[in-house]
Amino acid sequence: MRRCIHAGAAGAAVWASLFACGAEGGDDAAAPCGTRLFYRVLGSRTNAPPLPKTRSAWTQDRRETTANTGMADEGFTEYPFCSGAMDFTFVEDYAIYPRLISDARADATRVNTADMVIDRVYEPDGCVWGLDGRELVQTFTATQDELVSATLLVASEPGTFRAALVDGGPGGRPIGPVKTFASGHSMTWGHVRWAAGQAPLVPGRVYGIRMWRADGKKWMPYLHATGDAYAGGMMYVDGRPRPESDMAVWIVEQPPDLRRGLIIDADEEGWVYNASAVRFAPRTPNVRMLWLNVAPVEEECVDLVIRITNVEGALVAGPKRSLACGPAQGPRQAPFLFATDELPVTTGAVYTLEAFAVAHKAPLPKEEDVEIRPRDMQLRVYGEPEPGALPAIFNLTAEFESDSRLRLEWSAAVPSVTTVRTWGPGTNGNVSFMVERGRTRIVIPKLWAGHEYDFTLMSAGPTGMTWRTPRYRVRMPRSDVRPIVQTPPYPPEFVTIAPAARSEAPDYPPVRYRGEAALVNPDFEEGLTGWRAEPDGMLHAPDVDGEGREELRARGASTNWGRRCAGFTHAAGPEREQVFATGTLSQEIATVPGRTYALCAMVRTSVAPGGPRGDTRVRLFAGEAGAGIAAGGGGSSQWYWTDGRWMRFQHRFTAESETTVAGFGFFRWRDLDWASAYVDLVRVYDLGPAPPAPDEGAPRPPSAPSLVLADPKTERWDPVEAFLEAPPGFVITGIGARAHYDNITTMWLKVQPLLPGGALGEPEHLRGGWEADAGLEAQIELPPGYVATGFGAGIAPEWDVKRLRVWARPLEPDGSLGEEREFRGGKDLESGVEREVRIERGRVLTSAGLNCMLNDCNGIRAASARIVQTAAAAAASHRGE
Repeated sequence: MRRCIHAGAAGAAVWASLFACGAEGGDDAAAPCGTRLFYRVLGSRTNAPPLPKTRSAWTQDRRETTANTGMADEGFTEYPFCSGAMDFTFVEDYAIYPRLISDARADATRVNTADMVIDRVYEPDGCVWGLDGRELVQTFTATQDELVSATLLVASEPGTFRAALVDGGPGGRPIGPVKTFASGHSMTWGHVRWAAGQAPLVPGRVYGIRMWRADGKKWMPYLHATGDAYAGGMMYVDGRPRPESDMAVWIVEQPPDLRRGLIIDADEEGWVYNASAVRFAPRTPNVRMLWLNVAPVEEECVDLVIRITNVEGALVAGPKRSLACGPAQGPRQAPFLFATDELPVTTGAVYTLEAFAVAHKAPLPKEEDVEIRPRDMQLRVYGEPEPGALPAIFNLTAEFESDSRLRLEWSAAVPSVTTVRTWGPGTNGNVSFMVERGRTRIVIPKLWAGHEYDFTLMSAGPTGMTWRTPRYRVRMPRSDVRPIVQTPPYPPEFVTIAPAARSEAPDYPPVRYRGEAALVNPDFEEGLTGWRAEPDGMLHAPDVDGEGREELRARGASTNWGRRCAGFTHAAGPEREQVFATGTLSQEIATVPGRTYALCAMVRTSVAPGGPRGDTRVRLFAGEAGAGIAAGGGGSSQWYWTDGRWMRFQHRFTAESETTVAGFGFFRWRDLDWASAYVDLVRVYDLGPAPPAPDEGAPRPPSAPSLVLADPKTERWDPVEAFLEAPPGFVITGIGARAHYDNITTMWLKVQPLLPGGALGEPEHLRGGWEADAGLEAQIELPPGYVATGFGAGIAPEWDVKRLRVWARPLEPDGSLGEEREFRGGKDLESGVEREVRIERGRVLTSAGLNCMLNDCNGIRAASARIVQTAAAAAASHRGE
């Protein structure tokens, strides 16, 4: 038998022994040895390879042998001798669930490639140490009908942990068995898996994963680096909700395209013990993959061989074999792949799997020589609800027909309609292109030479099942611009992946507040005056503006809100040392007991390029002095890591005394080239005794209201960068804004509720935008009794809101509006505005938004409502009441 060995290919000798290079039947005639296949797996939300790793599985259509191998840290694997129709996937483990590419024809003229995208409930990023407690719960909103697994790292001391799925959240009804995992000291991944049928879900319903130490001690998980990563759930610590935080837990649900079968008479982990066979009941009309764990096995490397019979004892599949290695007398795991129509089954019927081991590469024994030994066996069964209906995209190429034309070509096993989505400049830079069913080629014209474009592909099969690619990036050619090349160690045949999506700042709703607590030097423009910094020498407030400060700014100390920010920059000395340190920056503020406050600030943490993410951190805290809040007690937020960007965070607290200590905790760990953490733009908002949601309306009076807002109307709906709406029942009595770097970064509204008799209630304030807490460049507060009936703005260099106009009318007792007046704000009170909205008489402004581009106010948004006097109030007025 002729064999081919690919020089330098890992495991190639094993491959050559399993799959002959030559004519079908294995003769010795000269023939091609096949081509190479690379494929990789990435998370759908981060566009990054998942960790921990798993193994991969590959076979040629209907072959006896399934090959399996490991994967690189970057999430890809290689099979060097491929030809004909191929089926391949990754094996389920940790946060990876199999995605199958089926009946993919190997292209002998090229290196074959494929990308698989794994969906999870959410994907934590840049993880940081969390808050400690005895019982922690992470809630999530189900999108599928069955939970598969949860994976996490524990930061505190190693231990044995329990995990349970519960309905709703803490205290909810348990669902399925309690699971056990081990983790600790950030070294061992904790992983729990619910077998098929154990953890049913109802899509759209909220569930929680409840976790605790078996010994009852407190413990600390990792959290998502920027806090609230996931809108569909939150973390609870010992029953207390922490809506600003999500645990770094990878939650996997069963996808609709590959479902698991039930294992008969198995324990809660899917094991049957001291048995000569294992029985299973598929929940799909075919079986595509089996994964088998067998113990003990005497030899270190063997081929596990399986065969499957139906309830009558007839052979329906097999023998199939797959290499499995491990310590002598230990367990062996191996995957087995089947073609789409190779193992048809009856849903719910019972099938039997027998397994035995043979020496690697040895001929299979005759039937009478097969020895079935009782062993402990763990089986996983996967099948397709709609056999052959899942599309797939592989062998994608991106070529430049010119400096403005991009050609994409790919292969597909199932004829599908494909949507190509682009991101980038120009008319075709943010467009979805439809490619008709059966076509696998598109040319995208009118792209800009020298510019970067991202794109994705999504194919929809005949039954609606979809296949999505990761996000790719190309740079259109130009003589003075270098092309993007695939980052090693990815093979160059892959299309370049767009950079991994980084953690984003939490999407907080607008701040709704009654007033601001007084802070001394909240923007650090006077250094650390008014602040207490501990320990001495760790924290400072450097002047980062002007010449000679370039290195300091490059190391994370730049700011957008003045000349100074507060924190630290540490640079490694000649000898690298452990520089673990924590510090606090705080001041005492006046508060009213029982009222709720929001401590808000901009935070930036960073390390030298290539350094470990999360090595510097900041947390917000507030509480009574000496309460341990800086160390992470009940008055503290989680630690935050921002990946070198300014991000806004907020921490709510309820004052317990007339003075409260508010501030920040700082953390550094390793002796890096440089590492920094800074805060700026600090504000404390008084939210009142019972803080309402931003969209919560005014309290309804005990009797029928006399004036109401009715007949809502959109006056203008341009795209805007900052936008605020008055709560229901409120009118606008003040408007303010700020622009920065060609964006509207801050919007402010003063709002007041309508009261009987045309009076206006206690004022409240709303703030929104990327820099919600920044100072306003233009601000107008209307005289008492006036309500806004229009507004406009103008912007001038450098990106300042220099002209603001508000039109307003006095509110009469019967709800009518008096004569309109114009009010002006900003540095330029003489020039006109670039965009404005004027509302017809009888209506009032209920929302406001602005957009800035190229030093111009090029977008405005507004809505209005009519003030209506109720019939009861009109009748009472007629009676003179």
